[in-house]
Amino acid sequence: MTFPKSIQRSNAEVRILEAAAQLFARHGFKAATTREIACLAGINETTLFRYFPRKPDLFWAAMESRLCRVKLGAEIESSLAADTDPAIALPLLVAFLLDTLQNPELSRLLHVAAFELPEADKMICEYLKPIFDVVSGYFRRCAARGAIGEVDSPLATLGLVGLVSAHQAWQHLFTDDPSLNSDPEEAVAAYVHLWLQALKSPAADADPNMTLLEDVTV
Repeated sequence: MTFPKSIQRSNAEVRILEAAAQLFARHGFKAATTREIACLAGINETTLFRYFPRKPDLFWAAMESRLCRVKLGAEIESSLAADTDPAIALPLLVAFLLDTLQNPELSRLLHVAAFELPEADKMICEYLKPIFDVVSGYFRRCAARGAIGEVDSPLATLGLVGLVSAHQAWQHLFTDDPSLNSDPEEAVAAYVHLWLQALKSPAADADPNMTLLEDVTV
């Protein structure tokens, strides 16, 4: 399948994609109808099909409109490229993950794509793998210079994403403490402290002068 590429879109197209993202995220691919999407966009269905002749084309364009917004900020990119100490870089990464995961439409669109349109893997990889590669490369360099333990860098990257995403999704089922969902700063500090301990280099225990992995206050 050929996926659409981000282009300059007309006002009508933007309205269609915003409506499509909302309804696909809310109802799923099969249950959301083009008639409902057109109505929410304030156009008729004939106009919608003029821009997107096939319903799958509309879904891909709507999902792309959300995926293309997921980008590392300049501060994070600079910090990772400069191999900043993990105690400084990790709070930026965790804040980025929390901000991304708190976009309900994107999260739901990814679930819809996974269950109803498995060919979505190609598009998801196209937009998110560059971010994964940057973070994984950072962890690899940190391990090489002893700033963290000898860990598999892709595993460290996926583990960080899994830690934050799984906790955000499941916390309400297993604990009565809502603090990490209500206080972003407290959440960042808690995740960073836990992950720094998990990645700690054995040398940090042997050398009392190393302060990299001390408790982090955000």
